[in-house]
Amino acid sequence: MQDPTYRPWSARRVEDHRFLTGNGRYVGDMTFAGMVHAEFVRSTAAHAIVTAVDVEEARRSPGTVAVFTAQDLDLSDIEGDNPLITTAGMTRPVLAKDRVLHVGEAVAVVLAETQRQAEDAAALVWPDLDELPPVLDAEQALVDDPVLHTEKGTNVVDRSSIGTPAEVWSHDIDVTTTVKNQRLGPVSIEPVGALAKPDGNGGLVLWVGHQAPQQLKDELIDQLGISAIEVIVPDVGGGFGMKARLYPEYVAVCAAALRLDRPVRWLQSRREHLLVGSHGRDMIHRVRLAGDSSGRFERAHVEILCPVGAYPQTGALVPRISAFVAQQLYDIPEFSVETTIVVTSLPPTAPYRGAGRPEAAYAMERAVDAFARTAGLDPVDVRRRNLIASADLPRRVATGAIYDSGDYRAALDKAVELVDVEAFRADQESRRLSGASPIGLGFGAFVERAGGPLDSGEFARVQVDDAGKLLVFTGSTSNGQGHETVWAQVAGTVFDLPLDQIQVFGGDTSTVKDGWGSMASRSAQVGASGVWRMATEVRELAADAAAELLEASPEDIVIEGGVFGVVGTPGVGVSLAEVARHFSESGRELAAEELFTPGAQTFPYGVHAAIVEVEVETGDVRLLRIVAVDDCGNVLNPMIVEGQVQGSLVQGIGQALYEEIIADDYGQIMTTTLVDYLIPHAEDIPPMTFGRLFTPAPSNPLGLKGTGEGGCIGGPPAIVNAVLDALAPYGVTEIDMPLRPAKVWHAIREAASGGAT
Repeated sequence: MQDPTYRPWSARRVEDHRFLTGNGRYVGDMTFAGMVHAEFVRSTAAHAIVTAVDVEEARRSPGTVAVFTAQDLDLSDIEGDNPLITTAGMTRPVLAKDRVLHVGEAVAVVLAETQRQAEDAAALVWPDLDELPPVLDAEQALVDDPVLHTEKGTNVVDRSSIGTPAEVWSHDIDVTTTVKNQRLGPVSIEPVGALAKPDGNGGLVLWVGHQAPQQLKDELIDQLGISAIEVIVPDVGGGFGMKARLYPEYVAVCAAALRLDRPVRWLQSRREHLLVGSHGRDMIHRVRLAGDSSGRFERAHVEILCPVGAYPQTGALVPRISAFVAQQLYDIPEFSVETTIVVTSLPPTAPYRGAGRPEAAYAMERAVDAFARTAGLDPVDVRRRNLIASADLPRRVATGAIYDSGDYRAALDKAVELVDVEAFRADQESRRLSGASPIGLGFGAFVERAGGPLDSGEFARVQVDDAGKLLVFTGSTSNGQGHETVWAQVAGTVFDLPLDQIQVFGGDTSTVKDGWGSMASRSAQVGASGVWRMATEVRELAADAAAELLEASPEDIVIEGGVFGVVGTPGVGVSLAEVARHFSESGRELAAEELFTPGAQTFPYGVHAAIVEVEVETGDVRLLRIVAVDDCGNVLNPMIVEGQVQGSLVQGIGQALYEEIIADDYGQIMTTTLVDYLIPHAEDIPPMTFGRLFTPAPSNPLGLKGTGEGGCIGGPPAIVNAVLDALAPYGVTEIDMPLRPAKVWHAIREAASGGAT
């Protein structure tokens, strides 16, 4: 048989019917007889000694089943899970023991017959906290006064560097740009939740909205000291990296279920969600970029300072990822980067959609515009002059990243064409002369790393049952991306079967025992590629058997509609079901499985552009248009890919204009409701124009790259650069996200007064 060829098509998502008809099944929809409800008692102090936790009144409260403190559960601390960074002395307790390090840290858990009773009893727990000075920002953390983790003896988690910056810089243009990515809260529709049920044999079944159930299973086995845990992921209302964590609450819920021998469910409230579960971004970049007066870059040095909150778990991975792609898609002969990671008295951070790539792109794109402005050059021309040429790909850049394939200049040219820069500049000048509100155009070019660590494979199994139905098992656990549809498209293409003849299984460690999970923009390029490979292998096995049954040569076997036939012999064939039964009768399965590891990362890229209008009198920024040109390699389902870009762009708009987790001078989080933490609404989303390039990735059989994160990487720098372009006549050259009206208004007034506030 000839090798199958995949042709992209926009199949409607098969999973959407149950979501739209209210038949989705989430953790919050699940109940069991005898189930109790968990409510966590949380610290009101950002840094304090825990002298006592009075739980007696709560234990007497109506409906209370139990109240557990750290001493009651006696659980080991959670280690950091970053192989690159040593976090000894900075481990995270499941429940606070002698000290709390951030507001919202759990000090006890209440179990009651109803959710309301659990909440009422939790209000009766009184932690006795002897408050200490908090560490509120990264600069204060560097001083080590106070030190949060006394065993460690410093607030510095890690320092690392790539390359060595030159001591003497002598260039025509030499600019330094300092930017901050503010702390964000990933606002998924469904907050975090978990339901643990004893299995009657000393083990557990855990239902949890999670992106990597196999990893979570291994982590819980280590924490709880038991071997029998089954993790099941039902429908998930969005993940964005937030649901790829081992939260202390998961461990406490499982331990409580084992202790009580009853099902225990915890559903995070929206306030808890914005308080502790979990935060992203929060990184400072200082970029020094130098070159000649023609606009050619010659040297760059990047300094990254990243506060990861009170405990350096997965959040400590993010600045390292940011350093890995800090050079972005520019050819810079001399490049170096230094990274410093510190702890503060705020809730821990974790990877959030893009994880390090948005921060790196924002910093470099702000620096590129500052360079162009200083040199008196068009920022588009400066970008074009410095982009790595397609003929130079693949290319190992100074950070060690190997950019695999692409045409960066073609992406820029396409974005410029779609924007119609010449027409925009004419309109901009006309508005300036007429005194209308200024408009601005900004670009955000980016390259990102997709695929996760080089050694991270993904499980795939394809099997044909005796009825001829295709069963696909995947370690890529969907949290809204459309895996049920796309994985069925991939397998169905191989066998020429419709989607209703294919069933996709994932998110259950009893049926899929291995897997890495859905994060790092890797699901399609690793997970779907594994499905394609195994489907092709099963088809070859089936074709050989069909040739035997039809007494034909394997080279003459063709497949159409799941039926094997012989070239030139119409009306003669055997169905996939017949072939599967033939295997069963001989004691074999018509199946194949593997842990597919491509051994290389992919590097999607794009150029996004934004057009904005700024109302000078109020500082209000209005998005007029977004253009997004992306190259994610080959495409499986164009409709879903466009939806991924749209959704990611909306989150990028949120970071650029609205969203920010804010703490006061005492470490209290002030943005714990959706009244205080602003997210974009439908009316805030401008018209979007999409362009696409197709440069296949060489590292996987489908030629796929990641696509789920481009919008939140390219969107923010495009928007901020557009605002600075609009305000250039007013002397505004620096401003950071989020660009809320008061901040923009203040920047205009400050520039007008020569820097006086």
